[in-house]
Amino acid sequence: MELIDIYDKDGNKAGAVRDKEAPLGPGEYRMAVGMWIVDRGGRIFLTRRSMEKKYAPGKWENPAGHVQAGEDPVHAVIRELFEETGLTVREKQITLLGRSCTWPYIGRDFGVRMDVDLNEVRFQKGETCDAKWVTFEEFAEMARAREFAPSLTDHMRDYRDAFLDFTEHPGSTALDFLTAEE
Repeated sequence: MELIDIYDKDGNKAGAVRDKEAPLGPGEYRMAVGMWIVDRGGRIFLTRRSMEKKYAPGKWENPAGHVQAGEDPVHAVIRELFEETGLTVREKQITLLGRSCTWPYIGRDFGVRMDVDLNEVRFQKGETCDAKWVTFEEFAEMARAREFAPSLTDHMRDYRDAFLDFTEHPGSTALDFLTAEE
């Protein structure tokens, strides 16, 4: 059982703690976090969801997960990155890219610039099973081809411009389709 805090749509703790699988009431949200890694060549790091996952098995995504009860989003994303990949970052290395709100989740997405040797990535059984680097163009094509977990593109609608700036593609129209509901 994994306990999580319950939040309102503005990201404030609602004062309730539940199992992450428990149903939510009206106006209640879970908080998710994600980490975008971009290397010095501008490539984007992606992980593949384990085939054992109930939601979106085998789909690609950025390292992500739930904020546990009593945890703040920054420490949650650092923990999730380590659990899913074995990679470590320090708080001062990461940047908040944006916030999202797509029921039943509110999200906080962060970015870090670092080079990662794929041979050093350690996968978490039942969570991740592969990793790769993609160019921005490959990323956009994967999004159009729906190779990502739907939650990735749903949340990115709310911070797309910050993501484009972080990946050094400000003003790009390659992800414009993410602004409209599919």
